[in-house]
Parts: sequence; structure tokens; C-alpha cells
Amino acid sequence: MALFMLMSPMAAVASDDCIFDSKLAVGEGIKIEQSVRIEVVETNRDLISSAKFCISSYQLPARTSTLYEGDVPFTYTTYSGTKLSLEVTTISVDSVHFKVTGPTNWRVTEYYSVDPAEDEAETEAETATTGVPELEITRSFDRTAVSAGQMVEVTFMIKNTGDGAATDVRLDESTITGTYKENYKSTLEDMAAGETRRVSYDIMVTGDAEPGTYELSSTILNYKGESGDSYSTESTSNTLEIIPETVQVPELEVSIEFSEPIESADGVVACGDRFPVAVRIANVGNATTGRVNVKSDLPDDVRVVSGESEPIFDSIEPGEGEEYEITLIAYEPGKHAIDVVVMWADSETDVSLDFWAEEPGLKEYYLQIMVAVPMALALLGIIKRHRAYSY
Repeated sequence: MALFMLMSPMAAVASDDCIFDSKLAVGEGIKIEQSVRIEVVETNRDLISSAKFCISSYQLPARTSTLYEGDVPFTYTTYSGTKLSLEVTTISVDSVHFKVTGPTNWRVTEYYSVDPAEDEAETEAETATTGVPELEITRSFDRTAVSAGQMVEVTFMIKNTGDGAATDVRLDESTITGTYKENYKSTLEDMAAGETRRVSYDIMVTGDAEPGTYELSSTILNYKGESGDSYSTESTSNTLEIIPETVQVPELEVSIEFSEPIESADGVVACGDRFPVAVRIANVGNATTGRVNVKSDLPDDVRVVSGESEPIFDSIEPGEGEEYEITLIAYEPGKHAIDVVVMWADSETDVSLDFWAEEPGLKEYYLQIMVAVPMALALLGIIKRHRAYSY
């Protein structure tokens, strides 16, 4: 052993960045810079020779790695970020020759042997279980804003991160005024160590719920361990907004106008002349109407020449509309008004179109024309006779 101790340090300084380059038997280890431990756990001389190393350092847990003879170097990084490289050169039945490289100023500070009994005790301590469950719970909503009559799905993700089974698992969940739970179960099945479970139920919002923003307090999860001890954990809180219910009603607007410009600039219609009128109905509400009836109130001296003055529509969807056209004639002069009433369900709306009707121009000046025509004929005769005498 003394000879081994003397040879190893001499080999360690053979290269500027070589910390160790020698052989260790199974159960032996080295300590580098008072922190990094490298131990030879076992060797294997099968088809491909390999050696198992246990490596640990400050603030990092021990890790076991298998390295193969002649394989690429294995890199180990310490807590501070320093990298060490392990390269296996030769593997025998009970020892391994390997090289460790790293910072030029690092050295081997200790050689030691591992007590198999101590190693086994540490392994058993690492693998021993406490039998204590540890449940984690998270709660989520599928939506955060609802109105009366709508539903919210609540989902729990529960995970047992302990090493013991959880029994008598119970949920303690609060309720918002004006809501009730559907498919809710407060008692859950036992959960084994490492098990993850998804649990869900629905919150139904009734018409009694007051609009506003509510904070649903944390869910309490109570459970017991295998020893009968009681434990509890809780989720985070969630916010739910109850918005005022949107009333779904249709609302119609109606307009009426001359569909073609009339001859008179001041909107006067000549008696006996035909003039077209267009009626437009638009649904500006947020619901589809039922049956829509149209009633037209025309003056006694106004007649419909063409078109349907009182059409019926089965329904009008939101944002949609209907339009129809009728052609009218007014027979008497004076001010006239066309009234249109649109009715649906228990509602109605109306609109009016006012216009003036006057006698046609020829009838108004009939006497003047009757006097002027003979005078014009006489004047034309005088002109012709004057031309004849001039020759």
C-alpha cells in the first residue's frame, strides 16, 4: 500500500492537467481537492469490459456511472461548474486503470478504502421508506366568466409525492352563493405512493346568483397515512366572474322612402303619375324574430298599382333584414301620408312617409292653352300671308 501511495502522486503530476492517472482496486477511492470523491464500485469483464464508479461532490448527491474500456471520456461537473474528465484505460478482474483530468492546480488529497458494510448501510438508508404520504392538489376552471344558466367545470389534479399510501382522502370545497355543485364527490379513493389522479365536478350558476367577481377559497384536502396519522393540504384560490345575463330579444327597425327620384325637386308627386316606394326592415336585436306582419295604411285616394303592400315574413335573423317595393298612384291633390306598421311577437314599430300631390301641369293651365292655340294659329296665318304679298 505504501508503494501504491508513492507511485500514485508521481503519476499524478505527469501532465499539467492530469489530476490522477493510475489504478484503483474495487472498493478503493480518491478524494480530489477535499471535495470530489471517486470510488470504484465494481468491474465487469464480459464481452465489453466496464467499470462502475460512484462520484460525489459538495452540494451534489452521489451518482453511479458505468464507464467502458477505451470509450470516450466521461465528464463530471461540480456544483461550482468545474468540469472533470474520467477516461478508463484498462479493466482487470478486481481493479481499473483510469485517468482524471481537470484544472491544472487540482490534486488528489486523499486515498481511502470503502467499507462494504458501511456502503450497504448507506444504500439501505437511501432506499428506506417512511410510509408517509404527501398529497399535492391544484385546481383549475375551464372558464373564468359565466352568466346565469351556464356551467363551469372544476378540475383537480392530485399527486401523491410521498412514499406511503394516502387513505380516507376527503375534499372540503366551498360554494358561491347562487350556485350549486353537480357530480361532486367529497370522498376519494385511496392513493398509492407516486399515483396521480384527475377529479372534476361542475358548478351550475342559477338565476339567483348576483353578478360580480367572486374568489373561491382554497380547497382543503384531508387524508391519513398508513400509521393513521392525519394530514392536510390545500390548493390555491380561484376567481370566478358572474356576468349579467344577456337578454336575447329581436328588435326591428323600419324605414320607407321613394325608391326612384321623383320629377319635382321639392318632393311633389303629380296626380295620376306612378311613383315607387321602398320599405326596409332590419333586425338590430340579438335574437331571431318569429312571424313578422306588415300593415300599410294608405290615404283613400292613393292606390297600389303593383307589389305587395302587406307582406308576411316567417322570421328575420339578427343582423339580417327584408326589403320590398310597391308602386302607388295619388289621384287627388294635397298632403298625403303613408303609414307602415311592422308587428312581431308582442312588439311593433311604425314609420311614415309624407308627400304632396298636385294636379298635372297641362290640366292646371287648360283654359290658357285653349285661348292660346287659336291665337297662335291666327298669327301663323298672318305671317304666311305677309310672305306671299312680299313677293
